[in-house]
Amino acid sequence: MRKLLVLSLVFVTACASKPRQPASEPVVLTPPPEGALTLDQALTQGQDSTVEYLQAQVKAEPFAGLNSKDPAVEMPAAIRAERLKTDNSDKKQQSAFLRKFRGWSTQKRLSHGEELVADFTCDKSLESQAMGYMLELDFPDQNARDVSKNLHEKVLGCENVSKTESVFRLAVFAIQQNECPRAVEYLDKYPAPAERGMRDRQAYLKSFCSAAVDGKNANPLGGYGILLGTIPSSPTQWYLGASSGDADWDRLLASLVKLTAEERSSTVQYLASKMNLEKFRNLPLPFQTSVLVLLSANGADLSVFQALHKYLSDHPESITASAANLLFPIRYWKEIVENSKSADPILVKALIRQESAFNKAARSRARASGLMQLIYPTAKHFGVKKPVQLLNPETNIHAGSEFLAQLISDFGSVELALAAYNAGPGMVRQWQKRYPTENIDLFVEMIPYTETREYVRLVKRNYKIYQSILVKPQLLGGNP
Repeated sequence: MRKLLVLSLVFVTACASKPRQPASEPVVLTPPPEGALTLDQALTQGQDSTVEYLQAQVKAEPFAGLNSKDPAVEMPAAIRAERLKTDNSDKKQQSAFLRKFRGWSTQKRLSHGEELVADFTCDKSLESQAMGYMLELDFPDQNARDVSKNLHEKVLGCENVSKTESVFRLAVFAIQQNECPRAVEYLDKYPAPAERGMRDRQAYLKSFCSAAVDGKNANPLGGYGILLGTIPSSPTQWYLGASSGDADWDRLLASLVKLTAEERSSTVQYLASKMNLEKFRNLPLPFQTSVLVLLSANGADLSVFQALHKYLSDHPESITASAANLLFPIRYWKEIVENSKSADPILVKALIRQESAFNKAARSRARASGLMQLIYPTAKHFGVKKPVQLLNPETNIHAGSEFLAQLISDFGSVELALAAYNAGPGMVRQWQKRYPTENIDLFVEMIPYTETREYVRLVKRNYKIYQSILVKPQLLGGNP
């Protein structure tokens, strides 16, 4: 469970305009060459045999310094992750407006909102958009709703601000008010950016209005895309390769092979955290496959997820069952089944993937720990005696699953329970007052925190996929 700050609201992210990205060219998957090790084989034959195969294929030398204090000391800058440099001036300005307006009284917000509507210019678009968001604190008051709607509609006429979230808020609240024609009009007139996830959300919102929705171009493994269509599966096999066409990347693979053979998983995880994933995703797929198999074998699941989700979002024609197995590994299933007595173990599994990416030692800035990212004040109510015990998988799963079961009982809904697990029960109860609806899926779309809204969708996505993998909880998987 994470504690969210005011600045983690959807409102802050709305002003960060992203350039439109061209659609990726489809990948042509060629059959494996004779003698090549396929991904299916690598995942079933065992780690030792896969390492032995790669040792015979790799020609590059590992990086020196793998035994030094910083094992990545000789990892070239050309393949290291880069710190993104973005212009956050709009974001900072809107954040300042949000902090200011949050401290105002209901009447003061309403009065200033009405003034912004009456005297609107596009120079005031960031302030107006921020006020539109903050007036939601006063929902379901009809005056607050009307002024918020007017402010967002004013913003739609400006070019100096990202309009995407304003469009989504207007559409969602139109659906809530049974005004589907208006909602579809917003979504059609101001289409989402080229980013596939935003287009999928646009299509999903239209589906509330029984509008014809084409899900064939959706990200089939995304939180929205999985609700719009089926998961395709390419008949072509992925296979392992040892050449990237770049000497630096080849040396990284050699280093990962060496470290895996020496059972130095923590060092592999460290090197994985230093990789430039944007550049990695442009390397030949067989080379990527070798690296991903080694990262997965060493528990560097977060890096695998980050690299592979984006790649498959851009190249859905490349999805195979074995690639999906890398994304949804069967880790800790035995421990989950044995320690989830009150909650659905598949739901616990889905939540763990989202919370910690199966890193039992994960810690957050909010002092949440372990597989289910529990904070000690919560965990102690479920039998945890000391904070350090949260790093024990069995203890963490037991406490987390009991907490999740309690939330489901309290809220009577898995979706509300997941939102409460992420944002806190008190916040969810506030949202229930602001956004009354009997449609739980629509309620999720009205959640104003981007992180929480996406969290609920992605845990549900994980659950749907793990349901197909883990059909019966008593069939325990392994712990690679």
